[in-house]
Formats: sequence, C-alpha cells, structure tokens
Amino acid sequence: MIERVKHKPGGFTLLELLIVVAVIGILAAIIIPTYQSSIRKANEASAVTTVNTIKVAQAKYVIGHNGQYGTFDQLVKAGLLDKRFKAETPHNKGYMFIMTLVDRPEKAAASFQLNANPELFEGVGATGDIFYYSEPDEGIYYNTEGPASSEDKLL
Repeated sequence: MIERVKHKPGGFTLLELLIVVAVIGILAAIIIPTYQSSIRKANEASAVTTVNTIKVAQAKYVIGHNGQYGTFDQLVKAGLLDKRFKAETPHNKGYMFIMTLVDRPEKAAASFQLNANPELFEGVGATGDIFYYSEPDEGIYYNTEGPASSEDKLL
C-alpha cells in the first residue's frame, strides 16, 4: 500500500498578501499626514523661537554699536548668532529669515524688519503654514496666506 503524503504549502496565499498590503496602505495613509503635520508645527515653533533669538541678538548689538542694528553677518561676527545665520537669507529648520535694516529719521537709531517665511508653503512637502514678521519694539505678527507685516495679527 502506497501512503500519500499531504504536502502543506509553506508560503502565503495571494489573499493573505493582499490583506497585509491593504493594512500597510491604510496605516501609511493615516501616519504620513500626521507626521508631516507634526514636522510643520515643529518648524513653526522653531521659527518663532528663532525670531525671538534674532531680536535679542539685535538688542544686544545695538547697545554696543551707537544705536545701529546689524546684518546677519555682523551679528555672527559679534558672536550673537551662530554660523547658521552667516548668509544673506539664512535658512533654519524649514524657514528662511529675511532681515531688512531701515533708517528712520524720527528715531536716533535705525530699525529692522524681520520676516520668517516657510521654504515651501504649499504641497505635500510644505515646511510650514505660517509666515511671521517682527520689528524691534513689536511682537510677532503672523499671516497664513503670504508674507506677514505689521498689519497682520499678533501672536
């Protein structure tokens, strides 16, 4: 008498593989947007902190330089900002910082205007949703549609 040996397959069926792929797809659809949103929020918090850091550096710089504010390069040379800001338009954690020195005849000292704009505002890879603006004696203004100014809402 010949015994028949039942052969058990050792792999997965196509249906099992499709279920696993579907579960992974659903998890990715939930996790990826949440992760991207978290990155944007972290970049925005970092931008606000950096704006405050630049304002403090400018306040220290103006005291020792006859009431004149400095450029990013001057602030770095004075040791008030680190080398990440040694550029015309420094980039830091998804934001670019634009500083404009302004002469104001009604004040003894010049002034500055500081914008923090997301490197990429729209799309899947957006680095931030909020634009920021500040001046020496002002708070931080924000706008969600484009570069902020002193006409926008305060934080």
